[in-house]
Amino acid sequence: MGNDYASCPTWTAEEARDESYGHIIRGMKISSFPKFGFVIYRCTYSNNAAWTELLSLIKQEAQACIKKLGPGRDWLGTHLEWTIVEDPTLDGVSQEEVKGRFDRWSDEIVDESERTSTNILRWLPRFNFCVVVDEKCLASMEKSKLKTEAEAGGVGKTPPVFVVLMRAKRGLPTSMGGGGSNQRRRIRRLSDGDSVDETKQDLEDEERIMRETEQEEEEEEEAGQRGDTPVEAHEATWMYVEPRYLLSLYNIMQADSGWELFYVRPPGVYGRDEV
Repeated sequence: MGNDYASCPTWTAEEARDESYGHIIRGMKISSFPKFGFVIYRCTYSNNAAWTELLSLIKQEAQACIKKLGPGRDWLGTHLEWTIVEDPTLDGVSQEEVKGRFDRWSDEIVDESERTSTNILRWLPRFNFCVVVDEKCLASMEKSKLKTEAEAGGVGKTPPVFVVLMRAKRGLPTSMGGGGSNQRRRIRRLSDGDSVDETKQDLEDEERIMRETEQEEEEEEEAGQRGDTPVEAHEATWMYVEPRYLLSLYNIMQADSGWELFYVRPPGVYGRDEV
């Protein structure tokens, strides 16, 4: 790893796996988008102090992970950028409403970037996953604090503090865990080492395939709701995650089939086996 973003090489996917947060760095280099971090939606407004405390915990845990990289490698922290969305109209909204809002936001940025530059942002986790903090997330923190206080110095398992990690509503590249076989081959060329110039000619085909895949997924979802077909675990759109794992999951979700391999079905929590 280089001593800063500019001096860091653009690794292959295989090389990135051997580096701390290598997929994050590789994603920034290939996309020419030197930022990483999730969008965080606040969807409960009943307790300002608890929200502030949980948001602070998310940031502290991420910085602690980066600090462990040591001198000469902790430059990654200067590129970490959380986008915090606070809007009272989000109070108590459904996950579908949040996904729709995130989808519109990410599509607008991605489409504008592709119109005005050669940057390829569509496959970055920042534009395919978001974090949601709802009433249950705040309650998990209060529950964990009460358990810790009650068992100070004693033996017992402290309940996890968690947030919701949500996938984009639109069709995802298969490097994020979704999409068809043709799309998988095209996206993998970008994620496994091709330059932006080499893949630029495939953008129109990629977008067509993504539209077709999205339509197929919507039809499959409707069939699943009718009870015609079972919904596979990798088709799920959200899971609970402890804040300390958000950074590693951001890195994982840039690798092939990251979501499918690491998904934990609720009420389980990523990193734990219970809520």
